[in-house]
Amino acid sequence: MERLNRLLMAAVTLLAIGMIIYQMAYTQLICLPPIKHQNLHLMLAMMLVFLWSMKKAPSWVGKALAALLALLALYATTYIFVEYDDLEMLRGPIGALTGQDLIVGSLLLILSIEACRRAFGIIFPLVALLFISYGIFGHFISGPLAAPEITYPELITSYVMGFSGGLYGTTLSVSANYIFLFVVFGSFLGATGASGFFNRIGLIVGRRLAGGPAISAVVSSALVGSITGSAMANVATTGVFTIPLMKQAGYRPEQAGAIEAAASTGGQIMPPVMGATAFVLAEMAHRPYADVMAAAFLPALLYFFSVGLYAQLQAKRLGIRADRMSAGTFTTREFLLEAPLFLGPLSLIIAMLVLGFSPMFTIFWAMLILLAINATLLFYKGKLKDMPGALIPACREGAVTGAKIAVTCAVLGPIVTTITKTSLGIRVPGIIAMFCDGSLLLALFITAGVCILLGMGVPTLAAYLMVAMVGVPTLSNLGIPAFAAHMFVFIFAAFSAITPPIATAAIPAAGIAETDYMKTAMESAKVGCVGFLIPFLTIFSPELMIGQGNGIATTFMAFFWTIIAVIFLCMGTTGFFLRRLPLAERCVSLFISLSMTMTLFIRSPYTIATCCIIASMYLLREYAIYCRGKNTLPNRKAKEDI
Repeated sequence: MERLNRLLMAAVTLLAIGMIIYQMAYTQLICLPPIKHQNLHLMLAMMLVFLWSMKKAPSWVGKALAALLALLALYATTYIFVEYDDLEMLRGPIGALTGQDLIVGSLLLILSIEACRRAFGIIFPLVALLFISYGIFGHFISGPLAAPEITYPELITSYVMGFSGGLYGTTLSVSANYIFLFVVFGSFLGATGASGFFNRIGLIVGRRLAGGPAISAVVSSALVGSITGSAMANVATTGVFTIPLMKQAGYRPEQAGAIEAAASTGGQIMPPVMGATAFVLAEMAHRPYADVMAAAFLPALLYFFSVGLYAQLQAKRLGIRADRMSAGTFTTREFLLEAPLFLGPLSLIIAMLVLGFSPMFTIFWAMLILLAINATLLFYKGKLKDMPGALIPACREGAVTGAKIAVTCAVLGPIVTTITKTSLGIRVPGIIAMFCDGSLLLALFITAGVCILLGMGVPTLAAYLMVAMVGVPTLSNLGIPAFAAHMFVFIFAAFSAITPPIATAAIPAAGIAETDYMKTAMESAKVGCVGFLIPFLTIFSPELMIGQGNGIATTFMAFFWTIIAVIFLCMGTTGFFLRRLPLAERCVSLFISLSMTMTLFIRSPYTIATCCIIASMYLLREYAIYCRGKNTLPNRKAKEDI
């Protein structure tokens, strides 16, 4: 079996490299029609997922089953290539599928769901099966959710063989054109050593602050997350470095894991890449990706400021000192040599996206620049021969991860088709609007709850799309601009990764921290609580989204006001400011934060003035108590003061 596993590893590696070469070539030379391109992308993705699971299977039976599934995937996707012209021009448009067409269509649907299950577990495939079952049996339901009767051949045409949606819909197109190469790019960053640059920046920022190791985690995760866009991948990449440092400095294990999980989750809303979901958002909202980056920039800064401040105040409360961090040393020369590996591709990505180039075209050149800089640095060090040894595993890991996302995107297609085909997307917004009786705030809370519920154990992309199909029309009917509604759903879907009981980002964080998962999940929701506030700010305070027709002065004032509210929130949640805060003062701090946030919704000059007076009096009182304590006990150490 060991020999077979080596052969399978070689096969996966060759297939991964071949898929990467094809995807990169397609960005410059569009050699296939869109549907054929998506079909080849799906073929390679399913083959990679099944071969990878075949390699991982512990028994011969499991390996044989995975091999059979890989062969069936190859047959079904090849059939699409062979019969493409007839299906697209004749049999698909009129719904005159042959018996073999029905078999192949059903097989593709089943294989995609099974590949998704092997990639991300059982939860999302069950959700997909629920929607498909609704499409088949929904006409037996009475009441407002009753669906029209749709024959099985008609469903297979809509799901697969019609090529106008379903498996070959928008989500698979986004995976084939954008997501896959960005995932591979993130893998290349780690292989070339650019991740070391992230950690160095975190250390530079963190060494001067009490919460040094945690600040390092926040900065590193923001930088890594801006490229990978995956909370779990972010934790796995930076957490192995930052979590042990935080524990060593004095944070409790669950706190160390929670800070890393919360910071890594924020990477999904951190420009320039923001992960797979942001590309789909741009397509769904019919906006350039540069608009999505601009709109998310200040909310992302606000979130990472809150996580960093929480870590700093918690460190002061626990008596942690920056000099407890022993993370090794590095020279300025080493730092400057590593900087181009990250800054070069990142600058190129931002510049090209802002100039209007497509993400597909942009990522091709970013990858070439990264590889060229890496080759130059290795040549300078006399280690150019080591480059293939580092890049080949990165190709394999990046392609397998991208393939897992691809099959998930494919399964999303039938869900979207079910919502439109059965008119569920039209009826549900009406039902919600009727239930809310025109209350915007209630509709927002319902939409947020659905996002969090669907996001438990489900990839952000899946949660966003399922809610966006019904939630965005509901909010639009209540007067919310479509783009703001999409941002609301997107951000809540992203932060479902730190929402108990299934907080996916807390799973690897708890494992690395060697602590209880539920404690880590609960603490991560506390650390990242501002993430649950930001979506409401995109609705009631759109000035925070750059490029939405707001002036610079208005945007600055709204951002500054929100920063102050976040400071009071962190004071209340950590129980520390200049000293340990009693419970009553923590409650007052939380009340001030809530009041300042509400002024962004109400916009009354009287409430703004009242908040300013109360906040100023509170801060002056805290400063006076702090000064009195210092004067009374001049010989005590700072640790005794806190």
